[in-house]
Amino acid sequence: MLNKKFWLGLFIIILSSAYAEIKLSGDARLRPRFDVMDHAEYGTKSEDFYYYYRARLMIEANIGKGYFFNTRLGHNGATYWIGKFGTGETPSSLSNPNAGRGSVDFMELYFGRNGKKLGWSGGIIPVVHNPMLDIHYYPEIMLDKAWDTYNNNAAHGFDINYKLAGNILDLKVLVDNNDGKKVVDENFLAQSDTSIVYIIDQDSGSIRLDTTITMTTSSASTSRDQYTLYLSYPASFFGFKMTPHLLLTVADEGRPAPITYGAEFALPKVAGFKLSSSAALTSQSVSDSLTGVAAYSGWIARVKMVGKLGPGTLVAWYDLATTTPKASDSVESNFSFLWLSYSYTLHKSDWGSMVFAPTYRLYTNKIEGSRDYTRAKVELTMEIKFK
Repeated sequence: MLNKKFWLGLFIIILSSAYAEIKLSGDARLRPRFDVMDHAEYGTKSEDFYYYYRARLMIEANIGKGYFFNTRLGHNGATYWIGKFGTGETPSSLSNPNAGRGSVDFMELYFGRNGKKLGWSGGIIPVVHNPMLDIHYYPEIMLDKAWDTYNNNAAHGFDINYKLAGNILDLKVLVDNNDGKKVVDENFLAQSDTSIVYIIDQDSGSIRLDTTITMTTSSASTSRDQYTLYLSYPASFFGFKMTPHLLLTVADEGRPAPITYGAEFALPKVAGFKLSSSAALTSQSVSDSLTGVAAYSGWIARVKMVGKLGPGTLVAWYDLATTTPKASDSVESNFSFLWLSYSYTLHKSDWGSMVFAPTYRLYTNKIEGSRDYTRAKVELTMEIKFK
């Protein structure tokens, strides 16, 4: 009997050593939401109650000496949400419309190496949300976590990080558009250009992607791919931690190429609460008729606090932002955003947790003489995590 147990244990050890070290984890959310959108004198007011749901699965593989592969599976929708209860795409012509199910996509997919001094990775890499990303990529709809909502905290590109003076100097090269090409044929070439613009629907208040195909005919030409270089480096002094950020877009001549620079500040605790703030400036000097983007400048600022309150955790932040077109007689667009949430852990173990988080969000966008938009969301996030 003892020999059988010995050989069984040895077999399990050999079998497990033949595979990479693989770690599985994930989460799922349900979110009832009461949604109020009001355009005041410039549109309608609506109220809606609905239920969102989503799920994600993370797979991490370590093959030794720092080399790794990571992927995250989820639905390629806004903030990973698969949809609302009672709606969705039908899986077949025989399905009832209310039986629609969401698809599963590779939301992150990258591999690389973590070294003691130098690390690198490439693919669909994680790019964690912060206000600098919001204002750089979404200057017209920048608040309410725009980068998190529409990019799901990831992008195509490469990441290089180097340990310098005890901190990580991080450079990301994000591939925004790879449609550039050099045309060497002297004959005429038919081209198809796609105009991509994010529009806030005046009636529903929802943000949608408007794509318009325009056919043009041109002679041989050269255009470049579009990249964004994203550099950050944290530094500490006198009890403060500051992380400067720089985002620089390199685009074809005549296409919008914004530059954004700012910093995040972590402050000492006050009454048990972690305080932080961030601020950034952005600008771009090109007006592009194809994309509908005009030259503009803007700024964004945030104050945030996180701390234990009773049995749970309180998270609150407030944003202010402005974008101003550089055209004559232009009117600035003013934004504000408030987030209040309280998280309570109902259950926690070595295998995961169950959390409830009531949340209040208030978003405003005002343009003098043309827009007075407010959107309030009261919601309850129910989340289960497993590992």
